Amino acid sequence: MKGEIRKLLGEDLTNYLELMRAKLAFAEELYGVRMNYVPLVTEGEIVILDKNDGKIKWLRDKRPLTAEELSGLAEKIKENLESGYVEMLLTMNISCINTPGE
Repeated sequence: MKGEIRKLLGEDLTNYLELMRAKLAFAEELYGVRMNYVPLVTEGEIVILDKNDGKIKWLRDKRPLTAEELSGLAEKIKENLESGYVEMLLTMNISCINTPGE
């Protein structure tokens, strides 16, 4: 499936997904709050990136997308990544966490 993701999203965006996983791990260490998922598609059925295994899944049942499902959603995922929408959602989640200094 990793090869399928690289083929559909491209090398840069696939690497960016890995960076998102690292950001989640960093936020967890810094704030002490677990964030296991990043939403990639929020219109209709929600699609997430799972921090733990790096798979793209449906939020409703945590089932990884099939190659056909991923192919159908690849353009929307690309659009959300390239526009900064996914990064904005992550930033909004982190900014809602009360840090020890607050």
